[in-house]
Amino acid sequence: MMLSEGKLVAVGLITLLQACILSVCVAKKYQPCSTSLCGDVAISDPFWLKGNNQSGCGDPNYKLACENNRTTLELYKGRYYVANIHYTNHTIRIVDPGLEKGSCFSSPHYYLTFQNFSPRDPYSLPSEWGSDSTVFLKCAVQISDHNYIPITPCNNSNGTSSSSQTYAYALVGDDIRVSDIPYSCTIGRSLITQSKEVSDHRNRSISHLREKLLMGLELSFLEVLCSTLCTENCTLDFNQNLVDCEEYDAANVMQDAVNCFLLLIGKDFKARLSVSRKNNLMEVFT
Repeated sequence: MMLSEGKLVAVGLITLLQACILSVCVAKKYQPCSTSLCGDVAISDPFWLKGNNQSGCGDPNYKLACENNRTTLELYKGRYYVANIHYTNHTIRIVDPGLEKGSCFSSPHYYLTFQNFSPRDPYSLPSEWGSDSTVFLKCAVQISDHNYIPITPCNNSNGTSSSSQTYAYALVGDDIRVSDIPYSCTIGRSLITQSKEVSDHRNRSISHLREKLLMGLELSFLEVLCSTLCTENCTLDFNQNLVDCEEYDAANVMQDAVNCFLLLIGKDFKARLSVSRKNNLMEVFT
């Protein structure tokens, strides 16, 4: 028995409405990849190793790589060693590959700052955890201020340049102002130091700074819970390791479904109207 045109249209509209409701209610999910190991770092959901997702598994925001038996993470145009992943606390600790132990100061390859991180990024640097900025300086004269940590770069054994004598320093703090830096100093790069101990004047030494930098930077990937548990707005509580999803009741779901339906119908109506106008113009000129 053939359905009338009106019934076919009704069935089509009902199906379209159901599709809209499903698109609202069902969040996009990915298939977790199998657990793997690189060095001494266990790789598990949401992380996955590059080359280990032939089936299309894994969240694209949490791809890692295994290079020379070391786990690496590409982040903001930099490639970092992964020292540890704490799945219960949703934290990952990364270390700059340019940092090395020794008597001289090895320069980092990359310089992460607070400006790199934005809301809803896959990785967060919570302000509640306490972080400082470390600014590297080159000065024409020696600085006797105890806030300035003298450093000896590895590419310059005596800390000075043979052509023009300069002195290298690191300035650590959470309120560094350009106006407070002497005119004899040139500001170089800056990065994040995740330890309030370094900003304490009792710990301001090149060895302590190097130690803290070698420990790496602790980041949160709590954001992954927002995309898997929440359908709307999401608030991150880094201290409690929790996410707060906005309530999404049935009325809201139905309203969004109706809006979705009207939007699609509106697009279809505009398309039909456009075709109708073209046909009318063709009839006028024929």
